Amino acid sequence: MAASRSPTSDRPPERPPMTITRTALALLCTWGTLAPHAQAASYPERTVTLTVPYGAGGSTDGIAREFARLLGQELKQSVVVLNQPGATGTLQLGNLARARPDGYTIGFYSYSTVTFTSQLMKVPYKRDDFTPLGGVAEFSYGIVTAPDSPINNVKDLVAQSKTPKGVFYGVTGAPNNFPFLQLHKLTGGKFDQVTYKSSAESITAVMGKHVDVALQGPSEYAELVRAGKLKFIASASDFRLPWFPQVPTIKEQGYDIGITGIIGVAAPKGIPEDARKTLEAAVQKVVASKPYADFLANEYGIKNYPASSAEFAKLIDQGFVRMADMIKTFDIKH
Repeated sequence: MAASRSPTSDRPPERPPMTITRTALALLCTWGTLAPHAQAASYPERTVTLTVPYGAGGSTDGIAREFARLLGQELKQSVVVLNQPGATGTLQLGNLARARPDGYTIGFYSYSTVTFTSQLMKVPYKRDDFTPLGGVAEFSYGIVTAPDSPINNVKDLVAQSKTPKGVFYGVTGAPNNFPFLQLHKLTGGKFDQVTYKSSAESITAVMGKHVDVALQGPSEYAELVRAGKLKFIASASDFRLPWFPQVPTIKEQGYDIGITGIIGVAAPKGIPEDARKTLEAAVQKVVASKPYADFLANEYGIKNYPASSAEFAKLIDQGFVRMADMIKTFDIKH
């Protein structure tokens, strides 16, 4: 006779409930440790926008597009240029100051706009609204006029400024207007500013005789001067321009005036630390590279400015004091 068995005698022995709980807990802990690492992604994950204070077609726009291309290669992510002209360069900086500080919106950061214009007019930003990321370029400048203009040098320029007509000059804003503001203070002549959204527009205005002179970078007018369509009357930098070594500076023509424009790149204050470090390193590498330096020299006749973020921030701080003194000394008004 077969021995009787309980209804469960053929079932395999069950694991103790505590064993299952411990195993599940161990798996959950392991996943909890690995999951953040699996999900985390390094900056940048998507396209970065570079804002520019002037319109398309000018030297600043051209520099921005090459800089963005090289920066994109370094970041291994697309960098697109967004032109935001207006309000003598302050519109773009106001927008940049208000942008989301996530590292995906950066912008050109002009020394003159931050240190000079911001003290001359009411602007929607402060110096500490930005995180400087490094230098980009150092501009040079010159004054041009129509080929048949009676203005052949700075002496002629000042002479016309003392006539009833005065002098109308075309610029995109500071620092291009510095020499005219200073000449007005030093000579008492009449200099009227006409502000354009891009340097190319101001050069077109000179050719069309809508203004008497314009002050811009050499790349904007070099070919036109060589073709006899414009006349170069003075270097507005502290040195003769390499493309026009025969034309003296404003200083050499009797007036202690000269400008150098510096432009860098910045982000809104408060971007994540990893984004800041990545951007600073990428900007520094691009600006210090030979391809970028050669591009600036060959295409625009200007120099690269590979300053670190700290060096550029120091330049801005010192410039703010220097421009405040200049505004007071020359009684410059907007």
